[in-house]
Amino acid sequence: MVWRIDEDMLSSAKKLRAIQTFSAGVDHLPFKLIPPGVKVFSNAGAYSRPVAEHAWALILHLAKGINIRDKAIASDYPRQLFGKRLLVLGAGGIGQETAKLGKAFGMFTVGISRHPAPREGFDLVAGLDELNHELALADVVVVALPLNKYSVGLLNSSRIALLKDTCILVNVGRGAVVDQEAIFDALKERRTLRFGTDVWWDEGGREGSHLPFYDLPNFAGTPHIAGGAGKETANVAKIAAARNVATFLETGRANNEVNFADYLRNRATPCYNSRRPNTAHENRL
Repeated sequence: MVWRIDEDMLSSAKKLRAIQTFSAGVDHLPFKLIPPGVKVFSNAGAYSRPVAEHAWALILHLAKGINIRDKAIASDYPRQLFGKRLLVLGAGGIGQETAKLGKAFGMFTVGISRHPAPREGFDLVAGLDELNHELALADVVVVALPLNKYSVGLLNSSRIALLKDTCILVNVGRGAVVDQEAIFDALKERRTLRFGTDVWWDEGGREGSHLPFYDLPNFAGTPHIAGGAGKETANVAKIAAARNVATFLETGRANNEVNFADYLRNRATPCYNSRRPNTAHENRL
């Protein structure tokens, strides 16, 4: 079981059969170096509830103006969520838990998935071909996607332009799903648009942003703490990973097997290899 793995580790593991990650996201793994026949299992599902709770903390902050001291600003801030439309990009573990919490606010919940089918918590699950249409209708959008070749830059400038001026956008998936400069420019130009994130962009092997998001009044952020930052959540995730390894050793099969094709353009060229793992990824688009 690993957080990270490098070439030296792989070359020294002569009898390697499988890799189990503690993280739910696996875009940090060096897929091009993993020998053929070695299986990779993620820890998807281990972080679903705490990350969904965190998404809602950001939503409520942006909807209600929590901790705003200036009454002139605060008086224009509160928005009602009841009866509004919630769109979740990614209908896996985090997405389903986020949608279920949305139902507590009486929201109509829509999921976007590459494999649309009825899922718990959603009134509707649509395919990628419906993404633009649903973005234009949504009052709240939550990104709950892993980073792979299908999701990188998914919310680009043209799709961000489709959002209502009053939309609340929250990212608890992976920073690079949202175009950094496009969302920053949109927040500056459209002051009623609101954006919150727990995940950031890979800049030189570390998470961060070269743009001053925190200077914007319509932004809220946290330093990637939704997933495994807390001891309680981390312990639950470690147990889940260990149980999956035990299942593999006993049966030769396990949950959450990763499809290499989602992360490689071809066997020799990795689509992604960020150096910092992201515990917030639970879903396959």
